[in-house]
Amino acid sequence: MGQRVAALAIACALTAGARMAHADPSSVTPQQGYDLGEVQGARSLAMAGAQNATGMSTTALFLNPANLPYTRVYHFEALASFSPEARRTNFGGAIADSSTSRLAGALGGVWSQMDGDGARRQWTDLRAALAYALGDQISIGITGRFLRASQGVSNGAFGDSPVSDGTRGDPVVNHFTFDAGVTIAPVNGLFFGVVGHNLTNPGHSLVPTTLAGGVGYTRELFTVEANAMADFTTWKGTRGRFMLGGEFMLLQHIPLRAGYRYDAGQQTHAVSAGLGYVDKKWSVELSGRRDVSAEHPMTLFSIALRYFHDPKAFEGSKDDDNTGSDSQQ
Repeated sequence: MGQRVAALAIACALTAGARMAHADPSSVTPQQGYDLGEVQGARSLAMAGAQNATGMSTTALFLNPANLPYTRVYHFEALASFSPEARRTNFGGAIADSSTSRLAGALGGVWSQMDGDGARRQWTDLRAALAYALGDQISIGITGRFLRASQGVSNGAFGDSPVSDGTRGDPVVNHFTFDAGVTIAPVNGLFFGVVGHNLTNPGHSLVPTTLAGGVGYTRELFTVEANAMADFTTWKGTRGRFMLGGEFMLLQHIPLRAGYRYDAGQQTHAVSAGLGYVDKKWSVELSGRRDVSAEHPMTLFSIALRYFHDPKAFEGSKDDDNTGSDSQQ
């Protein structure tokens, strides 16, 4: 019964997101709507993106791959997100396996579109990650990323112009790049993570080069983390982003999450929140983020359904409860 309810919630969210994507043109800037091209999972969105140190499992694929070895999991995830103001929808999934070998791995992909009645930007983001623990206190990871993006023509400020438009029949971006990260756990529950994204330095705002770091502390029932990030590509100069998030596990099955984010490039302050239900074999999670101070406020919602394969196989992990939240150590 619970699995049917979760599947119905996913279907309703996808339908609503698709309808919003084809309504009116976007009311926010392209930079706000695209948001660095980040993949917003339900947990990371609820914690305002503050997951570079404690975001394990499938979350690590899209943020810091070095986090993968710190839990013994075999997780499957389906995810979707949408923004009514940006007319943006994202659909995708991921698999993370850190239980069958000391070399942890993850695969995932997301298809996205934004401003379907305006710029008509679409992109496909495919990723594969590998990570290895160098003892109990440090791990390293790398993620290969392929991004293909296209955009409509005759929709820019200068009409049918390559200066402000896409190109007919050709992608705006068709690029391979990679992320690399390091995570250190000096004592039980305390994590420091550093990760660089798009390190081939494509020099394109659709594939921005960034450097992020965070410190987090997690126990069986709660997690708190603070992050900072530098964006070297999107704006004329380097701009920062600062994030703070927390999670509390209620009744061992209901994660309650909240976060705050300040983006110096977009000049926005945002708050986020989320909740879910975590069972031994599956979970469903919902989250949302809203700009509370911005020239053009934006809202983003996310939903995720995860399946935990063979929880008994996770014995020996550092996790106190491996089948629950992916960051509990």
